[in-house]
Amino acid sequence: MPGPAIWFLLLGGALCSLGAMAGVTFERRRLQFLMRDQAARNAELARRLTDSERVLEEVQADNKELSNFLVVLPDVVRRLNSQMAQRNIPPLLAGTLEQIFEPSQILIYLIKGDSELVLAHQKGLPEGKNSGRVLRFGEGRIGLAARHQTAMSRDDVHSESLSHRVSPETQDPSGFIAELIAPMVHEGRTLGVVCVGGVSHHHRDEKKMIKLVADLGALGLNNNHLFRQLEQTANVDSLTSLHTKRSLNLRLGDLTHKAEKSHMPLSVIIFDIDHFKRFNDTYGHLAGDVILKRVAALFRAHLRSDDIPARYGGEEFVVVLPGTTKEEGVMIAEKIRKAVEEHAFPVPGAAAGLSGVVTISGGVASHMIDGNDSNEILRAADQALYLAKEKGRNRIVAFKTRYLSDEEGEMEAAV
Repeated sequence: MPGPAIWFLLLGGALCSLGAMAGVTFERRRLQFLMRDQAARNAELARRLTDSERVLEEVQADNKELSNFLVVLPDVVRRLNSQMAQRNIPPLLAGTLEQIFEPSQILIYLIKGDSELVLAHQKGLPEGKNSGRVLRFGEGRIGLAARHQTAMSRDDVHSESLSHRVSPETQDPSGFIAELIAPMVHEGRTLGVVCVGGVSHHHRDEKKMIKLVADLGALGLNNNHLFRQLEQTANVDSLTSLHTKRSLNLRLGDLTHKAEKSHMPLSVIIFDIDHFKRFNDTYGHLAGDVILKRVAALFRAHLRSDDIPARYGGEEFVVVLPGTTKEEGVMIAEKIRKAVEEHAFPVPGAAAGLSGVVTISGGVASHMIDGNDSNEILRAADQALYLAKEKGRNRIVAFKTRYLSDEEGEMEAAV
C-alpha cells in the first residue's frame, strides 16, 4: 500500500494538472475575446473604409459637378458682358440652367414697373396658357422670393412655414412644380426671378448654384440698362431729344441697305430754321434754344412712329421716312412746315400776348431716285434745301435731276 509520500505526490500532480487546464481554458477564452474584439474592429474599419470610399465618390462627383459648373460660367459671363439685347438674356440664363440642373420646367420673370413680374421665358408649361403671365410681388412662392429677395430650395418652397405665408387664392403658375427659385437682385432692387422644376440632376449646393446664375442674370440686366443709357446719351440730342447726327447716319445707312434689298421706297427731308442766326443775335441763345425745342416737338407731333427725326447740327434737322415715296415725303414736309409757321413761338421781352413767327425751309430726296446711298440722298436733299432758300424760304423743294427739270437749276419747287 502506497505511503503518504506517494499520495502527496499524486495529489500535487492532480492539482498541477487542474491548474494547467484552468490556465489553458482562461487563455483560450482570452484569445476568443481578443479575436471577437479584433473582428469588431475589422468590421468597423471596413465600415469606415466603405464610408470613406462613398465620401470620396461624393467628393469626386461634387468636384466633377463643380468643374462642369465652372466650365459653363465663363462663357455666360462673357456673353452677358457683351452688348446683348435684353430679350436675349432670359434664353441665355435658361440654357445655363438646363446645363446645370437638366430640369423639365424653367420660368424666368423680369421686373415690370415697381412691383410686378412678367414671364419672359418658359419651358415645360402648357403651350399658350402662361405666356406673358404677370405676377405681383408677394404672389405665390415666386412673388415671395421677389419681395424678400431670398433664394429657395426644394425644402424651402414646400415647407409648412412658407405655405402659411402664401395666400391660398394667389398660387404659382398652373402646372409648375417649383423646386429651386432665386431672385435676380442688383443693388437692393429685384430685377427678375429664375425658377426651375422637375430637376433631373441634383447638386449638393444647388441653392447656391441657382443663386449664382440669378446674380449673373442681374448683372447682365443691369449692364444692359447701363449700355442703353449710354447709347441714349450718345444717340439723343440733349436739347431737343431727337437723334444725333451720328445716330441718324448709322440708321440711314442701315435703312438704305434694307430698302435696296426689299425694293421699298425711302425718303429724306432736310429742314433749316429760316433766319435763325438773326433770331439768336436779337433775342439771345437761350431764346434760340427754346425755338429749337419747340420745333423739335412739332416734328415729333407730326411724324409717324417709325419716322426718324434728328438734329443734324445747329438749326438744321433731318427726317428719315422709311417706306415713303418722294411725293409722300413732300406732303409730310409741307405739313410740318405749315405747323411751324402757324405755331405761336414766345418772344423774350415782347408785350404780353405777342409772339414771333418762325418758319422753316426743307428739301426732299428719295433713295434710288436721287441717290444710291445715304451720302448721295443727303446731298440731294441738301441741294433742294439750298434752292428753297434761294426761292425765298418758308417752302419745301423736291430734288429733281437736271435732265428731268425744265428749270435752269437742278430742282424745282414742290409748292
